[in-house]
Amino acid sequence: MRRLTVDELVALGDRFEIDVDDDRAASITETVNAMLADLDALEEIPVGGDAPAPTGADPGARTWTDPAENPHGAVAVGCSVPPSSKGSLDGTRVGVKDVIAVAGVPMRCGSATMRGFVPSRDATVVDRLRAAGASITAKTACDEFAGSARGTTGHGAPITNPHDDERTAGGSSGGSAAAVAAGSVDAALGTDTGGSVRIPASFCGVVGYKPTYGLVPLTGVIENTYTQDHVGTLTDTVADAAALLGAMAGADDTDPASLAAAGRSGYRVGGYRDAVASSSDPSDLRIGVLDEGTGEGVADRVERRTEAAVDVLDDAGVTVRSVSVDTFHDARPIKNALSFVELATHWRDGAAPYRRGGVDETLQTGFARARAAASGELSDFYTSKLLAGARVVEAHDGRPYVRAQTARERLREAFEAALDDVDALLLPTMPDVAPPVDGADDWAYDYARNTRAANVTRLPAVTVPNGTASGLPVGLQLVGPAFHDADLLATAAAVTSVLPA
Repeated sequence: MRRLTVDELVALGDRFEIDVDDDRAASITETVNAMLADLDALEEIPVGGDAPAPTGADPGARTWTDPAENPHGAVAVGCSVPPSSKGSLDGTRVGVKDVIAVAGVPMRCGSATMRGFVPSRDATVVDRLRAAGASITAKTACDEFAGSARGTTGHGAPITNPHDDERTAGGSSGGSAAAVAAGSVDAALGTDTGGSVRIPASFCGVVGYKPTYGLVPLTGVIENTYTQDHVGTLTDTVADAAALLGAMAGADDTDPASLAAAGRSGYRVGGYRDAVASSSDPSDLRIGVLDEGTGEGVADRVERRTEAAVDVLDDAGVTVRSVSVDTFHDARPIKNALSFVELATHWRDGAAPYRRGGVDETLQTGFARARAAASGELSDFYTSKLLAGARVVEAHDGRPYVRAQTARERLREAFEAALDDVDALLLPTMPDVAPPVDGADDWAYDYARNTRAANVTRLPAVTVPNGTASGLPVGLQLVGPAFHDADLLATAAAVTSVLPA
């Protein structure tokens, strides 16, 4: 794929209404070309039920404030949104990532471009949590439009790690992870397009769960990459993750992705809390250690922690075997091609922040106005992603996108084959511990090395704490078959029962 010159990039930005001033043009061109270089690898890949109505704003019962004190930069907006009824989550304080709509509370999406925007309807997941008895007590900080794993590219201060304030919490759901780790909320929601729940959960030492694609509705969630977006949970325990998932899961007639999922063979919903409560004895588990999860690009200290965890599982009677998915690293160019194109066309078209039925007109209007008026205020990183996608769409007629969709199915088949004889695949969540804040923007650090494949294949995945290395949390990731979310949570509970605290 031919690289861009600075002049070509500026002209491309003009056509997509993305402002690139002279001071930024050279550095953004370099980043865009690096992003495009990832897509070259595509050429080497063979490709042969009704939801309840939203509750609305309930304006008399909702309040919000900008946080006067904000440890770790975790909270974008403090709020008080009470439950709408009693249920299984009574008394639970939930933080909601600030790309998920909470009616009557500002929604900034980590971006200066969304200043002043207030949605008028709850996202479906917020409505369902409130119906289960939860209170929404914070909109948590995130990278701009959930477009980075760094925890540094949002509007405002970096999101720092409660274990070491000189380190990043990761992203893009860094505020949710930091708020849970610091005890500011009991649980939090994040979104995960390439690892954005599991990355900060691993860095901050909490449990991060990404469900099967389509299991949890996306209505009311700002779009990043629609075919890979997931709403996930950040909690202290696997049991808490199961409780939140139980409240949110199930088809929503305003979300085509969840309706399509409900029509798939093998679709399952519910039973998460019961599965965790009655989780298997570890000696009944079969775990496949994914060969490609370690090796080049993974720090020795993380490999040692992973090997130690495998030894503990083996000693507990778990059947452990090595498995391989030799196309594992194809996930990077596949994911990037899908993300760049979907993001750029979404931005270019001024589409609603989520292209799925039941669109809230205030979200459509707010996003379209922000796009038209303020693209020059976007961060360099997010601007670079938009322009990389614009280049693919304009110069290559979207062909890499089509190829990536076919390659995605091949990768999914390979993962499903690897899962045939095991309950879950095991690999380290992150290639290293959380980097220092001042080094978190290094493009060479591949945050999503081990997480993005679960988004490409749309399989459920969970990260659980696996001790520390150099005094910082390390995560252990488990990936399971599609719609076997209850089984995966039960497996995670059994694994955590034998790992050292």
